[in-house]
Amino acid sequence: MKKVLVISNVFPLDSNTSRGCYVLSQIKLLRSAGYDIRVLNPLPIVTKAYTLFDQRFIGVNRVNSKRTVEGFKTYHPKYFRFPGIMFPKLNYYFQNSINKKTYEWLDSWNPDIIHLHGIYPLIKTAVNLSKKFNSKLYATVHGWDFDVGIKNKIIKKILSDNVKNINGICVVNKLHFLKAEDFFNIDKVHLIPCHLDIDNKFQKKMREGNSIRAGKLKILFPANPNRKEKNYKLFISTIKELTKRGWEIKHKYLENISREDAINKFTWADLIIVTSKREGGPIVTKEAIFCGAMVVSTDVGDSSEWLPPESISSQHTSISLANCVENILQLNSNTWKVPKIYNKNYVLEKLITLYQIN
Repeated sequence: MKKVLVISNVFPLDSNTSRGCYVLSQIKLLRSAGYDIRVLNPLPIVTKAYTLFDQRFIGVNRVNSKRTVEGFKTYHPKYFRFPGIMFPKLNYYFQNSINKKTYEWLDSWNPDIIHLHGIYPLIKTAVNLSKKFNSKLYATVHGWDFDVGIKNKIIKKILSDNVKNINGICVVNKLHFLKAEDFFNIDKVHLIPCHLDIDNKFQKKMREGNSIRAGKLKILFPANPNRKEKNYKLFISTIKELTKRGWEIKHKYLENISREDAINKFTWADLIIVTSKREGGPIVTKEAIFCGAMVVSTDVGDSSEWLPPESISSQHTSISLANCVENILQLNSNTWKVPKIYNKNYVLEKLITLYQIN
C-alpha cells in the first residue's frame, strides 16, 4: 500500500466544512484505490477579529492541531504568514517552523508520494519533506498560482526555482495547461480536473427551459458572497437586470453550510449564475447540472471548454449575463451533459497513472 502525504493550503474545518472540500473529495477517491493517506494543512496564525474581516479563515484560530477528518489523520501546524502575495520572501522563510513539527507528527510513517495542492506558499515545505523521505513530489494548481501568483515576480521565481524538484504538475483546465508548459517539460504536465462527488440519490432530471413556469426563476449564487473573487455584486446586478425585464426572481447563495445543505440548494434552483473574476475548474457547474440546474457563467476556468456557448458570457456585465439566462431557456434539456473527464473513475485512473509513470 503506497503512502501519500497530501499538503494543502485549504482543508475542511469543523466550523468551515466547505474549505478545500475538493481536496477531501480527491483523497477519499485515492483511499478507495488502496492508498494510505495523511493530510498536512499548515494554518496561518490569525486572530478572531481577522476571521470576521476575511471569512475564508473562519475556524482557523480555534482548530486542534491534530485531528481525524473522515478517517484521515490530519495535522495543522501553525505558522506566521502574510496573506495573498504580500511579502513572499518572508512567507517562504516562515515555513521553516513547519518541518520539525511535521517530522515528529509523521514519526515512522514515511510517505512514498507527496501531493501538494496549491504551489505557493507551501512549495518549500513540500520540497523539504520530499527530500527528507526520498518521496516523489507532485503538485496540483487549482487556479490561484497561475491566475494571481505568478504575476508577482518573486512568486514566479520561487516556482521556477523549484521546477526541478517536482515530478509532475497537474492542472484543471486547458489554459493552465499552456501556462504550465512555460515552466515544465510537457511530459510533466497533466490535465486532471476535480471530479464530480455527489451521491446518485441527488441526481435530478434537467427540466426543459420552456417548461419553467412563465416569468418565474429560482437562481442560485454558487458561492459565499463574502469571497470577493466570486463577484456577488455582479450577481445581484444581473438579478436586477432580469427583474427589469419582467422576471420574478427568487435567489439564494451558498454560505458556510453543510455539504448536504449545499446540494439541496442545487436541487432547488432552476439555474446557477457564476460571476467569478477567476476560477480554475469550478466544480459547482458540474454539480448544478447533475442536480438538474442549468448554468450561466462568465468565461472563467474550464467553463467554455464544455458548457454550451449560449451559457457563456464573454463580458462581465449584467446585461450580457441576463441575455445568457434568457438564451439557455431555449435549449433542449439534452444539451446539459457533464463530460466523462469529471467522472470519479476517470479522474482516479489518471491519478493512479500519474503516480506510476513518473
